[in-house]
Amino acid sequence: MSVLIMMAGLAGMAQSFEKGSQAVNIGIGLGPGWRSSSLGFSFGVNGSYEYGIVEVPMGSTLTGVVGVGGIAGAGFSGATYGLVDNYSSVNYFVAARGNYHFIFHDDFDPYASILIGFHGYSDKWKGDGPEPPKTTYSGGDFRAGVVVGARYLFSDTFGVYAELGYLLHVFNAGVTIKLK
Repeated sequence: MSVLIMMAGLAGMAQSFEKGSQAVNIGIGLGPGWRSSSLGFSFGVNGSYEYGIVEVPMGSTLTGVVGVGGIAGAGFSGATYGLVDNYSSVNYFVAARGNYHFIFHDDFDPYASILIGFHGYSDKWKGDGPEPPKTTYSGGDFRAGVVVGARYLFSDTFGVYAELGYLLHVFNAGVTIKLK
């Protein structure tokens, strides 16, 4: 209960994302995404960095902010198919990212993102099915993605975020650390 009271007290001090702001997101991803959709559930980790480069007026009281940065992550999934004992996949990506923040509240920071980067994978079959036992496939390519998300800042330096979209995973969430 004391944690909730402390967070409520800090919420009034938060400032939204603005030109010159820097933020780091560290989180987990769940659900299917690039390549893992045929395997069902996937779990992973990701991290991103962003820097606010320009303010864009959106009318009399609204402002938007464009931010740029990068994101990286890895996802892990596996399944059993018919005669195949085990199939596992490790996916990873490194991408450049551009965000547009819709600024209308001090604590709440909704945004839309576009990404372009490299997606790699390593898949492994192990079993007696139609594939030879212990066969490994790997590769990668460049991909683009879109994401919508939001941050909620509890203080000037700490908050939480959640994102939906075409990324390594469909849903990503975690903590935000605002550096400036």
